[in-house]
Amino acid sequence: MLPIYNKFFATPEIIRHKTCFGHLKACNDRHDLKCNFVNKLNDPCIIFFYAGNQIDEHVDNDLVNQVIDACKSNPKNILILDTIIEDYVNPPFMNCLDKILDSNISPEQIKIVTAFNPADKFIERFLEHKPKYNQIDVLCYNGFSTSFTLHQQGQRAELPEIGSRDVEKHFSLLQKNARFLRKLVHAFFIDNNYNQKSVYSWHNEGVESSWGEKEFIALERLGINTDLKKYQQPVLYDDIYENDEWSIPKEVLDNCAISLVVETSATRDDPNSLYSEYFHHRKNYFLSEKTYKNFWYGMPYIHLGMPFINERLNDEGYKTFRHLFEPPLYAIETNLDGFKNDMALIDSIANKSIDEIMNTLNDPQIFRELGHNRKMLSRLLPLKNLVTQLDKY
Repeated sequence: MLPIYNKFFATPEIIRHKTCFGHLKACNDRHDLKCNFVNKLNDPCIIFFYAGNQIDEHVDNDLVNQVIDACKSNPKNILILDTIIEDYVNPPFMNCLDKILDSNISPEQIKIVTAFNPADKFIERFLEHKPKYNQIDVLCYNGFSTSFTLHQQGQRAELPEIGSRDVEKHFSLLQKNARFLRKLVHAFFIDNNYNQKSVYSWHNEGVESSWGEKEFIALERLGINTDLKKYQQPVLYDDIYENDEWSIPKEVLDNCAISLVVETSATRDDPNSLYSEYFHHRKNYFLSEKTYKNFWYGMPYIHLGMPFINERLNDEGYKTFRHLFEPPLYAIETNLDGFKNDMALIDSIANKSIDEIMNTLNDPQIFRELGHNRKMLSRLLPLKNLVTQLDKY
């Protein structure tokens, strides 16, 4: 049995079911995870702490001191710093880590669990600049898959049957917060009027909602119209998407052939990454509800702007659908070339008739693959793998 201290250390803003502790607590009995939640610190155990990785989060010193005291109660205790909500960490998290290390907690007692995959890329980006971090192990756990599954199971909504569909639109593309990569996708769709072939939204919200030189340069290099004003007007689909971003609206399921996914990614939303070597991101990926809801609802999907994501998903056992429509590819040296391939793919699909697309998708083998993805997500394999990783400590 894996001994876990039965206390949830976290900043006030965090939602418990989005954390490692919350996942293990909710799934322990149902999935036979063999975790033993203990109420005393007499024997060695694992202590979970969500230490704040949002830029505006405040981590109270009293909370940090409670965590330190819990760790010091037994030198064999293991402290897990949970950062799985995003694929990055910010100063509040690093400040917590420094306070804990300065209190003479051994780095060997500390482990970081991140959704940034793979671990060596997380270390390279956030930890290599200080030698005192060298002895801290970093574990990868794509916790969004569990958060999403728990959320959907809590809704108790009836799952749509996977089978033949008669649709009117080529795509669904629902985007809310503006990020660099999403802006390029939005501009491409508006410039080509592909939004007219889609159930489409663009809210142009968030800290990156302004358009300027970096967007102009990227659009110019991609051959997309550089009139930035035409892209800043919000395109609102309806209130359903705003209220529950973790669902796929019935109109999308019933009327769209393919769900397009532009994932959240701190690395790819850096404008400089667009011009960096394509292979730099070959193993690095971060998945959120934007991906997992397609598995859950049995929707054919294609990712945009994520090099090699199909390889990663296939490695995890999921079925992908891009290959069904892939046009001849450009030679790839940079992520810019990869995005050009994405545009060529969308051009190819948009120029097909709905009947041609659905002749491909309304196939028993495709239905089996969509059902397989739903079952894979429900198995919670990433969470079970996390338990295996923790057990060695």
